[in-house]
Amino acid sequence: MPRRPHDPAPASMIPRQRVLAAVNERPEEEIAAAIEYGMGAEVQAFAMPHVLTGDYRPLLQRVATLMDSVTGPKGAHGPFIDTIHCSPDPEVRALAKRRYLEAFDIAQTLGAAYVIFHSQYNEMIKIPTYPDIYHNCSMAFWPDIVNEAERRGLCILMENMFDADPRPMRRVAEALRSPRFGFCLDIAHVALHSARPIGEWIDVLGECLRHVHLNDSRGAFDDHLGLGQGTLDIKGAIGQLAATGLPLTFTLETNDHPRLSLAFLGLEP
Repeated sequence: MPRRPHDPAPASMIPRQRVLAAVNERPEEEIAAAIEYGMGAEVQAFAMPHVLTGDYRPLLQRVATLMDSVTGPKGAHGPFIDTIHCSPDPEVRALAKRRYLEAFDIAQTLGAAYVIFHSQYNEMIKIPTYPDIYHNCSMAFWPDIVNEAERRGLCILMENMFDADPRPMRRVAEALRSPRFGFCLDIAHVALHSARPIGEWIDVLGECLRHVHLNDSRGAFDDHLGLGQGTLDIKGAIGQLAATGLPLTFTLETNDHPRLSLAFLGLEP
């Protein structure tokens, strides 16, 4: 029988206690939904420049107070716009370092266990030495940040964005060899930017895979649709992830559709 994209995934594939809601522009509503539906929460509201360049302290204190009532897993998404930590320019790396350390401060205020940063791998640079340039500049940046994460008891999760190949990310993790450095796999980003099957991504990221971003897409844009509203094979991806036996957590990056997405997963609110 051919796959139907809207078939719900079996509830046993994702235990409710491993599911988080994304918290963005409406933290009161989004955290309230996380509490109502028995989920954790991943705060993404402090990832954008327009927030970080203003006085975000009142918002942070308000969100931190709301997060106190969340009983599930807690995470935070760090800045990703122009934070090119793999730049050959040390001044650009210095800016990224300042932003990333600021993200650690925010995460600790929120009670988050992890902070997500994007890989920043630039697939538009078509020169044969770029993979080595990316790796060497990454290794000029990450050791100090990882040491700070270890000191604070935080985990760093590197998320694929425009990446076509998971191997540069894996190479960085193998060089760092830290239990505090792992991966967040975004299934929609793989579908949009990589010709490699999701199973290959899962295999290459291996035991360093800790977390997954879930949302649906129609295939042309990063739509962040509710699960089952697009064309992605969410059920198949979840099945392959479940087969790893890893204790993965999952954030629903589905905008206004957490209830619909939980129903798709067989986790009726």
